[in-house]
Amino acid sequence: MNKQRRAWNLAEKFEALQLLKKEGISKACRQLGLSSTTLYNWQRAFEQNGELGLSSKQDQDKNPEFERLKRENRELKMLVAEKELIIRVQNELLKKSP
Repeated sequence: MNKQRRAWNLAEKFEALQLLKKEGISKACRQLGLSSTTLYNWQRAFEQNGELGLSSKQDQDKNPEFERLKRENRELKMLVAEKELIIRVQNELLKKSP
């Protein structure tokens, strides 16, 4: 039995999900040589994030749009944290005011 992992590209994962819908989990797993957990994980990732959920982490990191969104997300989180700090300080000052 071959213990080496196989790399699945986006099209192959999508085809596997189509087979899952058509044949069911048992047949799809046997035909593809995958565990049910893997197929269910792909299915959940696809339902949550579409094709981007099926693409590998390496593919996502190479995508400039994905990198831009990650950077923007970090900046927005920092802005929210700053605003939250300002609100907390203002609330504390208002509590101390007579």
